[in-house]
Amino acid sequence: MPNRSRRRALWAFACLLVGGGGSAAAAEAELRIAASAALSGPAAALGRRYHAGARSCFEQVNRHGGIAGARIVLDLRDDAYEPEQAEANTRAFVEDERVLALFGYVGTPTSKAALPYVRRWRIPFLGPFTGADILSEPGNPQVFNVRASYREEAVALTQAMHKAGVKRLNVMYQADLFGRAGLEAMRAGIQPLGIALGAVATFKRNTVDVQEGVHALVGKSSADAIFVVGTYTSMAAFVKQARAAGFKGRFYSLSFVGLEPLREALRAAMQGVTVAQVVPDAEDRSIPVVAAYQQAMREAGEKSFDSISLEGYLAARVLVEGLRHAKPPLTRESLEQALATLGELELGGFGVHYGAEQRRGSSYLGLKTGP
Repeated sequence: MPNRSRRRALWAFACLLVGGGGSAAAAEAELRIAASAALSGPAAALGRRYHAGARSCFEQVNRHGGIAGARIVLDLRDDAYEPEQAEANTRAFVEDERVLALFGYVGTPTSKAALPYVRRWRIPFLGPFTGADILSEPGNPQVFNVRASYREEAVALTQAMHKAGVKRLNVMYQADLFGRAGLEAMRAGIQPLGIALGAVATFKRNTVDVQEGVHALVGKSSADAIFVVGTYTSMAAFVKQARAAGFKGRFYSLSFVGLEPLREALRAAMQGVTVAQVVPDAEDRSIPVVAAYQQAMREAGEKSFDSISLEGYLAARVLVEGLRHAKPPLTRESLEQALATLGELELGGFGVHYGAEQRRGSSYLGLKTGP
């Protein structure tokens, strides 16, 4: 993107920071947002990096006066990527009248655990780090996604498979709602392209116990490629063991796997691995919103950039816009209404759209192939 466009986008966000925006929060001392995410356990890098990006945005806004003088406060609690803990966290959040919105939950099973509370308490739920269809169903009008869906990711991946000559695909998936969502998305994606679905195996969430899957998908069944639905820890273990067992084909995965921690875990073994992406390249400063993200991260003391923290930053930018546009008095209901009527929101190389029947947000898609 031309430098002039990049400067224009950075200037627009600088004006947002300085101006604070609107009078909705004028009488509020703080704007409390709550999040449940994996901060410990095998998926910890996902929650930590997502919220590193989100915090960098919130802190930057706060340094420039907040929203009409009110500071954004994030109540972030660990759920270790386990739905039972996510549910307990959510119960505490919704019962706290100060909490205006739920934000940045990490994972499909943990986000699903929040949905009954979102519906009952009618609290906005923005930026879940998952592309499962359940988060964009008509019965969940309080949910505002910022990323593309797993079905859209699967289409991009299957097109890449087709170009690579993949005829038969085996699938290794996490044995929970996330894994099944990924499997069904891939099943729908390969059907029009004539790619055959071969053997299917599962593994338990938050483990590296993948030996049975390696035996089923490599030892007993041949395929041109294997689609893995899981987090970086489990997938890295599977790829290494599958290669050791003699598999020479390609691997594919959804964005939730965590591109950068997967790349770090696999290193040279990342060769032949393709991961879907739902945000721009976090290193590409020619994209205005990426330049703004990097600036916010540096100001927050962060020295590394990745797709996960960029997604958190982008979701935080959307939430900030919702807070700015909410009509007084600022409540859960007025924030939901503000988000629902944002319409087209262009952040500088990444856009979202919300409306009466639109809660998916973005359809941005890309692919990254190792190493």
